[in-house]
Amino acid sequence: MEPTENRPESRTPGLIGLGLLVALAIGFGLGQKFASDGGEPERLPAPSAPSIFQLPLKLVVYQQGPAIPQLWLDTFSSGSGNSKIDLRVLERGADGFWPADGDVYLVQARTFSALKQSMQWADLSGQVSLDGINPVFQGQAFDPNGVHSRPWRVSPWFFMKKVAPGTPHKVALAAPARWWSEPQSLFPNDADLLGAIWLKSQGKPINLGGEGVQQMARQQAEAALAGRLASELECWEGLRDGRIQLTYLPSWRLVLEPQAGGGLIRWSVSGTGTVVDFEVMGVREDSSRKEMAFRFLEFLLAAPQQSALLGATGYFPVRSKIGAEWAGSALIMPSGTWFDRSEFILWPYPRVAVTPPQPTSETNAVVPESGGEQKSE
Repeated sequence: MEPTENRPESRTPGLIGLGLLVALAIGFGLGQKFASDGGEPERLPAPSAPSIFQLPLKLVVYQQGPAIPQLWLDTFSSGSGNSKIDLRVLERGADGFWPADGDVYLVQARTFSALKQSMQWADLSGQVSLDGINPVFQGQAFDPNGVHSRPWRVSPWFFMKKVAPGTPHKVALAAPARWWSEPQSLFPNDADLLGAIWLKSQGKPINLGGEGVQQMARQQAEAALAGRLASELECWEGLRDGRIQLTYLPSWRLVLEPQAGGGLIRWSVSGTGTVVDFEVMGVREDSSRKEMAFRFLEFLLAAPQQSALLGATGYFPVRSKIGAEWAGSALIMPSGTWFDRSEFILWPYPRVAVTPPQPTSETNAVVPESGGEQKSE
């Protein structure tokens, strides 16, 4: 009997295995050949996943006047779904144009009117409520139906004078034509402001009469006070440190520093009224973040922020009652009907000068007349 391993059928598995090895070798060789001929095989691009560290866009807010406290901005941003705030000072560029890349604008009434010439304002109807806002501050001439703006704070301008200890509280005011004769006086170098108070001190309306009347008032005020003009900040610092005795400034400066000048600074207003910095809020129509902008406006008008506004910025809130607009002030406001006769400026800003303005002297003048009202110490 022949051994089993020598039978022909017992070699079949070995032949099959050898064939498989040969086929595998041939396939490997062909694969290497094709790879060397065609270069590295094409790879599928890796899927791109959005970064979890990408920060949301900030809400760009332009503002005039004293800045909103950082604590308020942080409080808003900490709210669910709220953006961080990029707060910027609103200034007109050297080309004469206002920045038009903001989402929210917190500006004076006259700036709101000027900005309206270069951008469109979003409709705030049904978006930002007027509930609780003093009717006195609603429906103003630049937006009579309250469609595109919301008031948010006010600060009247007063004549301020540093007096000697023991001086009576009442400060007299001179007729504007005699302002120049008052020694140690300095006034803000703002042609529109000077022209407006020049008209107001004579019992004339600020925003009526046309450009001719306004231009004449500017020229008369500037001529009378030539050489006695400086920036608003210089006027305040001079009054505070005793270098000047009389100026015209927004009330927020003294509200924030009631002990400035040793507590001897008094304020006064003409019975014909004064100029009021009336600040409003608006949202740019082309903003991609309008919903967030509306939310920010509502935040500033909410009771907690309005209640803290006076102490934080020196401005009076618009969430107040008629006849109690100055409630909460530690300084006694002038009495009488001056506020009923006061106005804000709607004049367009003067054209940008081609050459830089020449430096002016820091001396000036004014003259008081009897009848001005005053704050107490």
